[in-house]
Amino acid sequence: MVDATAQGSFFSAIDDLPLMEGLNEAEGGTMVFDSSSGRIVEALSTGMVTRQRVIQFYSETLPQLGWLEISPGHFVREYEVLKIEFPASPVGKTLNVLFMLSPAQ
Repeated sequence: MVDATAQGSFFSAIDDLPLMEGLNEAEGGTMVFDSSSGRIVEALSTGMVTRQRVIQFYSETLPQLGWLEISPGHFVREYEVLKIEFPASPVGKTLNVLFMLSPAQ
């Protein structure tokens, strides 16, 4: 099992979402919007990691932080939904990983 706090690095805009080792926040890749129903955050990260490793890390780590995994890359906690997607990346280059946090419907 992965210790969620072992790495100690978290997203700047989502302070309780760990930043997996090997990923870095993309400069200018974060959007934050506070609405009456809750916060909406999109945070783009990049790194020389595999999609499988990202899914495995967050599947093991996020439940320790109270998130329930609905399907690979899709989590819910209290009144929020977190989705992890993989926007197009140049072939052979770093993997783009987009974290989208929004209020639960």
